[in-house]
Amino acid sequence: MDNVIRGGNWWWSQLNAWRVLEEVEMPEIAHEMDKFAGSGHHMGVEWPEDMNPLTASVKHRTNDPQVRGLCGRVPPNYIETTYYENLESYRPGGTPKGRTVLMRGLLNAVKSNPVRGVKRSDVDYTFGTIVYYHDLFDGRSVHRFDYFGGPGQTLVDGVSPFAHRAQNLAIAGGTVL
Repeated sequence: MDNVIRGGNWWWSQLNAWRVLEEVEMPEIAHEMDKFAGSGHHMGVEWPEDMNPLTASVKHRTNDPQVRGLCGRVPPNYIETTYYENLESYRPGGTPKGRTVLMRGLLNAVKSNPVRGVKRSDVDYTFGTIVYYHDLFDGRSVHRFDYFGGPGQTLVDGVSPFAHRAQNLAIAGGTVL
């Protein structure tokens, strides 16, 4: 077995959450699907359309005012976050690898979970309005989405699938409004 996740870490800009990090749910990468059936055809198909907005969930064991204070920002005052993952191999001769995901977005929600007596309570953070997402596996670009960079900056497994779209629409260059 390769690439077994054995720990992760989250940074909110310069704030390292490794001591208080309880759980991270990374954004789901999914497309909206457009159902299509040709006239007179008995078979339908779904074509991928726009990508769904990206949102991550982060849970801390503490209620830190530095992190809580990041909530409420509006564009263009984005927050840079970094998620790190340690990936181990259980095969003989296998080597540990790393995954790094760089994101730019907004801390859109802070939810304190109920406090019961003197037991520890967690705080849930919703990181959304993600305008930049770059997933690197051991230095290789797996995904890169850049809202402001446009379709020509999109990478899927190191390939730019929408470079022709950016070229056809003359998206790169000039003064961007």
